[in-house]
Amino acid sequence: MGTDEVPPTAQQTAPKSEKAQLRRISRTLVQQAAAETAHEHPSEHNTERISSIDVTEENWNPDEVYQRALTKVEGEIQDQLLNSFLHSNTSENETVDVHKFIEYLRLRGLSPLIDPRFRDFIKAVSSKPDGRYSYSNIKQNIPTSEFKSIVLDNPHVLAAIKGDFVVEDFQSLVSNVDAIFEECKEERGGQVTTYIPSLALYSPDTWAMAICTVDGQMHDCGCSDDMVTMQSVTKPLFYGVCLDELGEDVVHSLVGKEPSGHGFNKISLGRNNIPHNPLINTGAISLASLYKAGQPMSSRFSAAMSKYQEMVKGFTGGIHFNNAVYLSELGKGHRNYAIGYYLKSKGCLGEDVDLKETMELYFQMCSVETSIKTAAVMAGTLANGGRNVFTGDQVLTEKTVLQVLAIMFSCGMYDYSGEWAFNVGLPAKSGVSGLITIVIPDRMGIALWSPPLDSYGNSVRGVQFAQKFVQRFSEGHNQNVLHPFSNKRHSPNQSLPWSWTRNYSTVQQGSRQQGVRNCLKHQGNSILLRNALRAVRFLPK
Repeated sequence: MGTDEVPPTAQQTAPKSEKAQLRRISRTLVQQAAAETAHEHPSEHNTERISSIDVTEENWNPDEVYQRALTKVEGEIQDQLLNSFLHSNTSENETVDVHKFIEYLRLRGLSPLIDPRFRDFIKAVSSKPDGRYSYSNIKQNIPTSEFKSIVLDNPHVLAAIKGDFVVEDFQSLVSNVDAIFEECKEERGGQVTTYIPSLALYSPDTWAMAICTVDGQMHDCGCSDDMVTMQSVTKPLFYGVCLDELGEDVVHSLVGKEPSGHGFNKISLGRNNIPHNPLINTGAISLASLYKAGQPMSSRFSAAMSKYQEMVKGFTGGIHFNNAVYLSELGKGHRNYAIGYYLKSKGCLGEDVDLKETMELYFQMCSVETSIKTAAVMAGTLANGGRNVFTGDQVLTEKTVLQVLAIMFSCGMYDYSGEWAFNVGLPAKSGVSGLITIVIPDRMGIALWSPPLDSYGNSVRGVQFAQKFVQRFSEGHNQNVLHPFSNKRHSPNQSLPWSWTRNYSTVQQGSRQQGVRNCLKHQGNSILLRNALRAVRFLPK
């Protein structure tokens, strides 16, 4: 919709009295937004330019008014930001040292040479635009005017200059997690699992960590490029794939939503005589019986794998299949076979299910192999509402991700889940390979790997890291890492009123204009109002 167009439904349905009220609120909103913008990006003309926008009978819609306000000053603000950056990074403002600029991006957790979002930028500054992009092919210096033109055509580069990320002080995050990582390295407790022969080969000294924010900023420590089988960490992802494929009603006709209070491989059922939840062995085997039942085994596995690969598309790590671990599980998974027969006897598998194929698919999904960095990207996709952080592709629906995170929060750490929820309070999933993935919604995904396990089957170092992480980032200026609504992307407040949650949900469900009116009616803070309209602007009409 152009900025001069008004939604016809809004003109037809809004009473004149409401129009007048919204015009007054819109004018106040624009003036407040102008003052805030001028304060953040000083310019003697900013306030006058925004507040002079006419809020007439025809353009009363607050969304459109706010769009005009942003458009009015956007070019000038971007130019000021870029000039400020260039003046601080060049001596005479004649040329830009592109190598230093790329290092500037790296310090913010970005990898422009491999990140697909920066492909056009790298191509523009490369001496061999049609060749392979590498650091040696990047031009050393570029005229300032040319560089500005390149940056303004690349929104992700401009966002990096603005620092428009959920984690603004990335180096502070890095220094803190590095310190926690080193503290946990000294932990010597736990035992490497032995019931799967291939996993018994892992070294107890192995320790790795990786972080991926929803903006694609990444950091890692230890042997984060080493490969590890996902084991039970695959279960919330497979659950999400099944929800999208089969629907909630079908999935939860055979699998419950409650913590079991038992070990992950306990042979038992919950209420309604079905497995307690999809994150323990009974529930995951039931899901394997449902997923694309009746299709060839190769098609079933490749379909699930393709979904996993979509979650990390754009990242170079990749996802693979470890045949040695699969054969280990196939030959030694006696208890899981017993669970399968038990489920079949209780009617907890799909109709006309071939139990052999069901168990093979279950073992295959547990044998998916990934690096710690790639596991962090998968967790980052969940943190990003199911949207790939590098490509922007919606891999899992937002509704599905909410359900997945709810189950991860209550059931993800086996029968330690209650303690985890109390002490850490974040959605997570662990596996007997020593891998743990943690999701901080709207912030980041974290992957941790250390093979020695505690009595619950969770990585000892991983649990310790999570506890220290939450403790450190729940204090003082570090709080914005853990609180989704604590920085400028949403609000400077530590949390938002429940009415905001209800109003935003109203907008998401399609009542767009009513949602805007509710936000305008109930929220007095101008920053909340401004961000409410910003959120609405990107939602479908």
